[in-house]
Amino acid sequence: MAYVIVNDASCLIDLRKGRLLHAMLSLPHRFVVPFPVRVSELLDFTAQEWRLLDDGGMETFDLPPDAVGEALRIKAGRARLSANDCFCLVATLRHEEAVLLTGDQHLRRTADEMGVEVHGVLWLLDLLREAGHSPLDLLHSSLETWRDDPAVFLPKDEIETRLRVLRRLMR
Repeated sequence: MAYVIVNDASCLIDLRKGRLLHAMLSLPHRFVVPFPVRVSELLDFTAQEWRLLDDGGMETFDLPPDAVGEALRIKAGRARLSANDCFCLVATLRHEEAVLLTGDQHLRRTADEMGVEVHGVLWLLDLLREAGHSPLDLLHSSLETWRDDPAVFLPKDEIETRLRVLRRLMR
């Protein structure tokens, strides 16, 4: 099944650190980033990096005014969510067969409560491994990078499990 995968800033940052942005776009899904997230100061991507993402198929979703209003209403009721979190959530709701890709626990919980399918970068890495779209050593290196980076907040036990699987496959 092909999904529309709406990316939040945290996942794009982690995928960049893991050198998996380009690999992600090889999957048979549509990848979307809401316009406010794309221009956020959290994403310090260079123009060249955005060009590569755009050329690879990353779509920028410019939320219509009613969607912005919907996001702001959600934000008003959930102090722990940022405006960009809410833009990602509404962008996911505005696409059929959409999945929200986020590492933010508050956003994940809200998405679950609203019936939105939500996953993180480890799920995406699993998709890449299953599809055979990326060399195993790249996936292994990404996991090690995430494990060793104190600014990446992925479950260490899940990273270690995937590292063990990849080591077996790489033999």
